[in-house]
Amino acid sequence: MKKNANARLALIPAAALLALLAACGGGGDDAGTPVTGVTESQAQAMSANSAVVPSETTDAATTLLSTTQAVVAGGTASQTYNCVGGGTAMFTATGGSLGSLTNGQLDAGEIYSVTYTNCVGSAGAASLNGSATLTVVSAAAGAVEVTTSTSGIVITLPQRVLTLNGTSTLSQTVVTSGASTTTTNHWTSPQIVVTSQRNARNSTFTLTGIDITRSITTTNGVISARSSSGTHTMNAVLPNGNWTVTTATNGTVSFDANGVPTQGAWTITLPNNRIGVSVVPGTLTVTVDFGADGSIDRTYTFTSATIGAEAG
Repeated sequence: MKKNANARLALIPAAALLALLAACGGGGDDAGTPVTGVTESQAQAMSANSAVVPSETTDAATTLLSTTQAVVAGGTASQTYNCVGGGTAMFTATGGSLGSLTNGQLDAGEIYSVTYTNCVGSAGAASLNGSATLTVVSAAAGAVEVTTSTSGIVITLPQRVLTLNGTSTLSQTVVTSGASTTTTNHWTSPQIVVTSQRNARNSTFTLTGIDITRSITTTNGVISARSSSGTHTMNAVLPNGNWTVTTATNGTVSFDANGVPTQGAWTITLPNNRIGVSVVPGTLTVTVDFGADGSIDRTYTFTSATIGAEAG
């Protein structure tokens, strides 16, 4: 195998490569891969991270919004607030009117600067550490849009710890019908730098051109449906290699409650290759088109468990 200079792909050390291929059930066949071609291990890493990292980063951004809403609803400006799920938060609020700043909700024109210390906004939610600023663009019953600015805020999710740096715009709508509540978020950003820590593995992802819509439905408080769609470009700096790809979903991709994709498809575009990913419960099928000329040159199959473990 040779390095793909155009796509900034790095070779995986032999021992790590053998371990990865064993985990996905076979060694594959990289013989005949062109100089600018994607190897099996690279296709696996790109598929895993393009499936999981943008979804979980969107989760982190929406957690920032929902936690801030909970803090504002229960706390008082410039006073320490004991977060519902543990930890503390303190916020200052400017803009708006005296009435709007003290009504316990986000209103258009208000600016909130919040510092979190192991703050969990609700039972079972992710915890936040660090500071962020949210500016409320618009607010109405069941709908809100904010711009966010974060610098080193740390969000602890079930599968990994993410640190976010950058600015974004996030809109949220909440619709309740009986025992079910559907929350839809539209997240855009020119650039977010994400540091991911999973066990002893540390990776850095620079996401640009983010335009992602995510929807989560809970029934009696339990996630019953989860989906995502959109586009982004990801530059990944991983322990076993670096690369840059642009990803676009083909319609909507469904996820389970743990954030592992279960149904759908997306396309990964590199300077000299195109990767197609399709998923059914338990399995990802990955096709590689060397030269992006419309012909499929390699097909790989990975388990969802392997993809979940590989990401981040």
